[in-house]
Amino acid sequence: MPNGSPLVIGIDVGTGGVRALAATMDGEVAATQAADFPVTPEHLPEGHHEQDPEMWWQTACRALGRLADQLKQSGTSPDVLQGVAVDGTSGTLAALDAAGRPVRPALMYNDLRGADQAERLNELASDFLAKRGYSFNASFSAAKILYLQENEPQTFERTARFVHQADFVVTRLTGEPVVTDFNNALKTGYDLLEDRWPGWLDLDLGIGDRLPPVVEPGTRIGRISPTAAEQTGLPAGLAVMAGTTDGVAACLASGLQKPGDYNTSLGTTLVFKGLSDRISIAPGGLVYSHRLPGGRWLPGAASNTGAEWIGRWFGDTDLVAMDARAADLIPFAPVAYPLARRGERFPFVRSQAEGFFVREADSSLQRYAACLLGTALVERLCYEVLDAVTEESAGAIYATGGGSRSGLWNQCRADVTERVVHRPQRAESAFGSGVLVASSVLGEPLERVIHRMVHIETSFFPNVSRAGLYRERFEEFGNELRRRGYL
Repeated sequence: MPNGSPLVIGIDVGTGGVRALAATMDGEVAATQAADFPVTPEHLPEGHHEQDPEMWWQTACRALGRLADQLKQSGTSPDVLQGVAVDGTSGTLAALDAAGRPVRPALMYNDLRGADQAERLNELASDFLAKRGYSFNASFSAAKILYLQENEPQTFERTARFVHQADFVVTRLTGEPVVTDFNNALKTGYDLLEDRWPGWLDLDLGIGDRLPPVVEPGTRIGRISPTAAEQTGLPAGLAVMAGTTDGVAACLASGLQKPGDYNTSLGTTLVFKGLSDRISIAPGGLVYSHRLPGGRWLPGAASNTGAEWIGRWFGDTDLVAMDARAADLIPFAPVAYPLARRGERFPFVRSQAEGFFVREADSSLQRYAACLLGTALVERLCYEVLDAVTEESAGAIYATGGGSRSGLWNQCRADVTERVVHRPQRAESAFGSGVLVASSVLGEPLERVIHRMVHIETSFFPNVSRAGLYRERFEEFGNELRRRGYL
């Protein structure tokens, strides 16, 4: 990579730390650094999760300082840096006073204390939600704001702005008042159809004057301030673009390009984000949609049936060795629904759903093969539901998450779903934030920049000779789900 190549910087603020990455406009990574949050024991009730926003900023400064040092050591001039964007966890809420200081610790995305408030919001905004295809739950920032309003009135009164995780880091970078993006704002109640904060947030809740202005991801919203330049090592005056949520950023880094494509992250759960020309409305809020610059939508959903079963049932196993031995067993393994916990949320909602094997496995190896197959069967059912909701033609799968590291599993998924599975080289949120910056700098549509920057490591094509066999297995799977009342 020539030292004079223009570079973009993406920053990912997560649950455990901050990652910063610099890449060329062609997707070559020039430098990457990370810093972990300090380990601080939480002495909070069950379901309560908080972090200090100042910790986010201090950790971001460490990660960016290391990135700046790495670039300097490689002979890279600060003049080649084109801009920076920040992504953060979706649903995390910070309350700031008029001077931009945190009023209290932030409520994290997985803080559940707003569950009752979410139910009331669903009743209050039922017409609004029905036209937008989702419902509030405790993870939504709006429920957290209502919780603070009702349970911490002094905190609420001291709050001048409610902001999201990425927003807080951005306002420290620029030294300017908070501006957010419409994807982070979604869980605070922002109307993606009409591009505004809905009136009921102010009329019924009285919070409208505490919500930040909203712009499209990738919009230039400021520059690195002299103070932030000293703290981070980034050059003063560097352009700062509005970012997005960590999930949307990871989706951009996966490589999906056309309607019908899906970024499917196989981790503890199985998370879907597709590309569509229209917003998707599903009964019961099964699917909700983020939006991309340019007007396309990202319909999303998540199944509880991911790779959690590996840790539960095969935690001490050499998985590479198991893959090698299981390859020939998968097509004929017992049909299984490898749900490792009670309750499912997609492709159906059943709070009492439990995993099952249609017939018992003869060995641990056969059980492993059955679970690989079973996860792929769940994935195929999810695509059938998503395709029906989005009305898009079946596209490719861009596979990310820990499960995508298994070539055997990726091939199984391609065979069962009858879709091509692509594994990208760098499926990380910081890279996706860099893609946003590049699109803004180049003035090119996001899909074109994704094609330019995201490189595919390996592709897995369906084995057509097994299509009939796997269709039979899928029919057997569906019949058992119906017999149990899950479908």
